[in-house]
Amino acid sequence: MRKKSLGFTLIEMIVVIIILGILAAAISTYVTLSTQIYREATDREKLVSSARFAIERLNRDVRNALPSSLRLTDSSTCLELTPIIESTTYTDIPVAPEDTSNTIKVIKFDETFNSDWSVVVYPLNDADVYDAINGKIYGVNNIIDDSLDEWEIVIDGSASVHFAEDSPTRRLYFIDARESGRVKYCLLNQSLFRNGILMAQDIINANPFEILPATLQRNAMVQITLLLEKNSEQVEFNNEIQVLNAP
Repeated sequence: MRKKSLGFTLIEMIVVIIILGILAAAISTYVTLSTQIYREATDREKLVSSARFAIERLNRDVRNALPSSLRLTDSSTCLELTPIIESTTYTDIPVAPEDTSNTIKVIKFDETFNSDWSVVVYPLNDADVYDAINGKIYGVNNIIDDSLDEWEIVIDGSASVHFAEDSPTRRLYFIDARESGRVKYCLLNQSLFRNGILMAQDIINANPFEILPATLQRNAMVQITLLLEKNSEQVEFNNEIQVLNAP
């Protein structure tokens, strides 16, 4: 007796194809969703890392900035400041009605002197820092070891000078007054640069910097707002940096 050949009916094959199609669609949806979640998380992490790095460096620079040197330039898209190289207490500077002099005396410090240094006493606004003829800033020619505790600072140039006024705390700062000695953060084409070096990208807000002047209750503040966007993923950073140094 010949046995009947076993096989699939057309209905069974259609059912199997439908079931396989449903499984394939479910798996495809799961893989696509997982890939999308991974891509969004990766984009978000890149934005967060980029902004965190830029803000951390901004914090360090602002906290080491010369008092009153912070200013906004280029239609408020750039934040400019002058870093402090060293600071100390002076014991004697020429201020009217005293006689003019080309030397000042300061308490010794550890930093090695550089001929590019300038001295600043009691800067109250950015003009005191960036205006060379205001009597607040002078170049340094030399440092003389005057005693066990003091150094004599020789002002650059042969003429004797008067400083505009004394500092209530007798603070004296050393800076590099040249333009190359400044630090400048600029937002250009949705990218944040520090002296031309890329710090962060994908920043979509136009004016990320705001300087809040000092009041009787607090020091000056720098408000940083960064809104970053990548592949429709957005992250916003708001950070306030206190300007710790005072004239």
